[in-house]
Amino acid sequence: MLNPPAFSFPLETATVPVGDRVWQIRSLRSRDIFFATHTTAQRDLYGFVLWESAIGLSERLVAQPTLVRGKRVLELGAGVGLPGIVAQHLGGDVAQTDYQVDSLTLCAWNGLQNGIKTANFQGDWQQWHHAQRYDLIIAADILYDEALHFYIERILHRNLTPTGQLLLADPGRPQALDFMLHLEAHGWHIEIDTAHVVPQRSGDPNPLTPSHDGFVEVTLYLAQKHR
Repeated sequence: MLNPPAFSFPLETATVPVGDRVWQIRSLRSRDIFFATHTTAQRDLYGFVLWESAIGLSERLVAQPTLVRGKRVLELGAGVGLPGIVAQHLGGDVAQTDYQVDSLTLCAWNGLQNGIKTANFQGDWQQWHHAQRYDLIIAADILYDEALHFYIERILHRNLTPTGQLLLADPGRPQALDFMLHLEAHGWHIEIDTAHVVPQRSGDPNPLTPSHDGFVEVTLYLAQKHR
């Protein structure tokens, strides 16, 4: 068994059933740690939380494996890495990227702990130099800051193939819907679906993930630019 990377905050391994496998994903032990910190520290810890949107995104990939099988896949804001790891398992050629180098270290460890190896690289959306084209870009919980939407859209234009698709998961934030409506107004076809995910911590004070009959409702956006 691989030794997990060490950080200054407590982590634990969550058992996450998705598709035909039960995944072992190491992440922040308690969201209380995340919500108790000040804003700057929250940004540093954001990528260490296993958010329900990542699980909803992973479940969608399992339900529609043709999205990734034999495809080049880029995961933005990979965090602890579950969706990209699942995509690689389903036959995708996956590159995972995050701004936080420590998050990428944990992401890579989570993959190897589950017998999955993906490519990964550190990436700053505002100073983005990666030029590889992908058939699919996936991401969970990346649309929370409207100031970053311009840079995310620029990455979509730069890194998607002409027939490429975008699959995003978000816990119902209005700014996420605004971003997708913006894409639609600029020639993208948008499909919207929802998933209901078992909460990772039923007692967590998480205002970003509304409850629906005991589940967390995750919005899934599948987008493709009109040719």
